Amino acid sequence: MNMMKKLGAAAFSAAAACTALSATVFAEGEAAAADGAAVNTTSAMLLQLVPFAIALVLLYFILLRPQQKREKEAQAMRENVSVGDEVCTAGGIVGIVLKVEDDTIVLETGAERNKIRIKKWAIHENITKVEAQQQAEKERKAKRMGGIAASPAADSDSPKKKKKNADD
Repeated sequence: MNMMKKLGAAAFSAAAACTALSATVFAEGEAAAADGAAVNTTSAMLLQLVPFAIALVLLYFILLRPQQKREKEAQAMRENVSVGDEVCTAGGIVGIVLKVEDDTIVLETGAERNKIRIKKWAIHENITKVEAQQQAEKERKAKRMGGIAASPAADSDSPKKKKKNADD
């Protein structure tokens, strides 16, 4: 959220700077017209609209597009919830999915095995998928680190092999 505020402030300051620039250019154009020079008012008006168009494009790429991407990912996560997954709701309730319907899910929570029916939109996180991704990331890092430690170049330069070769 803090990053969104910073990006919004940056986009707002960019729009303000563009507006100030266009006002300066327009004022110069009016001064030239006062001097008797012919000024094309259409081009001056279009020149004023360019900074606003740039600001709108920046706002789209900085604020709106990433938000839409996150919403699509969240919707896909909610649609891919299956029986047996451990999920956390927006209200903080953690449970295991027992039944998946069109727009509702039945969760089993607590030691007493209480059953709760919630709407799909209330699911905040699929803990099972997150833990699987974290485990896959750990395995990938371990494999990468193991590959570095067990590289053939490192083994051929090891002191034990040199000592063994010297004894032969």
